[in-house]
Amino acid sequence: MVINTTPSPAIATLVPDSEGHGTVLRIVYAHHLDGESLAFQLFHRYVHRLQAGSPLPDEITRSEVMTLLGEQGADCAEGWHSSANEPTEEASAEAWQWVCAQVNRLFPGLSWKVEPDRRMNIPGVDDDKVADIVIRARPLSSDVTRPATMFDPALTYYADGTHVVMRARGTERSGRTFGVAEGAAPYAYQAVRWDDVGADLVAPHVLRRAESTPQDGVA
Repeated sequence: MVINTTPSPAIATLVPDSEGHGTVLRIVYAHHLDGESLAFQLFHRYVHRLQAGSPLPDEITRSEVMTLLGEQGADCAEGWHSSANEPTEEASAEAWQWVCAQVNRLFPGLSWKVEPDRRMNIPGVDDDKVADIVIRARPLSSDVTRPATMFDPALTYYADGTHVVMRARGTERSGRTFGVAEGAAPYAYQAVRWDDVGADLVAPHVLRRAESTPQDGVA
């Protein structure tokens, strides 16, 4: 299903310009966004802020999301389209995790990917990244706890298939583990396939076992 193949016609009304310069056409239109589409809109707004050194806020509100979408619609109507240097893979991965968490928090009943064949071209957040993680990750048949060191606390790595929750920078995201992989840090990363979309190598400091639910086999 392509969700915007037959969009509703726009509604046009002649109204006076707010500064008294004449008459303008006010256009009101509707289109559809699934969770991935909305996250993609937020991604492009916030990833460049992160790339420029501005930290992501802990949370955003529905009002802020609606304001952003309104601004984007107005820019397109006037023919303005901003461009910027492609963000780094690190900034893209962090921003994508953050915007997905915001969409899931603000719109919990929203379907994530209505168009299964659509591919969002996000640097570092695509099928190639997931495939790379699958290649790099080594399986883990049981939980392992690494003793504390001078620089890090004791770190727990969860067995493959464990339902975990990541909590970091005011966001929360859940998924299933599928191994561990080495990275630039002195400790290994946990491979996690997210419940919504994609996968990441996650620092074990921010992962916790999810509370048991009936879906996890607990009555």
